[in-house]
Amino acid sequence: MKFSIPIIPRGQARARHAVTKSGLSMTYKSADQRQAEQNLCALLLPFRPEKPLEGPLTLRVFAYRPIPASWSQKKKQEAVTRRLRPIGKPDLDNLIKHLKDCLGQVGFWCDDKQVVRLFAIKCYSTIPGWEIELTQTKEAEK
Repeated sequence: MKFSIPIIPRGQARARHAVTKSGLSMTYKSADQRQAEQNLCALLLPFRPEKPLEGPLTLRVFAYRPIPASWSQKKKQEAVTRRLRPIGKPDLDNLIKHLKDCLGQVGFWCDDKQVVRLFAIKCYSTIPGWEIELTQTKEAEK
């Protein structure tokens, strides 16, 4: 399956930690992170398979980040033609973690450990979003 999601790719934020009044330690996601997950999950839902995919999977992802409006036309053109890449935050691995968590929540697979091959690219685009391709991996593929 291959599809596009029109939302600015975000990275998985670090878990927050707090100590309760009774002295117990707890870990939680920030409200902003929970909202970002809900937004992405809502857009992924129409593409969800009837039942979760089984076996080893290959995930190919393009994370298209927005081009900053403050950049010069020359710099924007370099970003569009991929001569300039987004090397700042969020990190590519945090982008993928966020996406994989949402794909799992929506029911694309039973567990993200099923992803045995991953191809990911972070680049700029005039149309931010995710381009996602998920396929079942043949056992003998190299």
